[in-house]
Amino acid sequence: MPSVVQINPAQAFELLKNDSNSVLVDVRTFEEFKLVGVVNPDEFNNRMILLPWQIMPQMGLNPEFNSDLEKEVKEIFGDKALDAKLIFICRSGARSNQAASEVINLGYSNCYNLSYGFEGEPNQLGERGKLNGWKAESLPWRQKQ
Repeated sequence: MPSVVQINPAQAFELLKNDSNSVLVDVRTFEEFKLVGVVNPDEFNNRMILLPWQIMPQMGLNPEFNSDLEKEVKEIFGDKALDAKLIFICRSGARSNQAASEVINLGYSNCYNLSYGFEGEPNQLGERGKLNGWKAESLPWRQKQ
């Protein structure tokens, strides 16, 4: 059985820019998308899916996650959906790794987890987005309207 491949933000960005068979799957909550920001997918033809793995406020698993993901990936890649490279991202890399591990069981063999996620680990002051992760590497992102 395939396993989740761990990649860093720079590797993920290069894969998204250079491989049209790839898509970024952001599994953070709707609240995080709005309040913290999202990756700006302009440089990789807007191949991004915003689909929470967990739902606030209880942070229970999203019961529609698998079916919604399958639908969205099929809309982007058609018959080649199961061969698509799915790059999962969350705040720190934990939820995205869980989601990627689950999705492998659905038959997607090219699942990647973005280590350190969007915001990365907190620094000594407890601030995220400064040490590691997508934002800390100055990769494109924006506030979601």
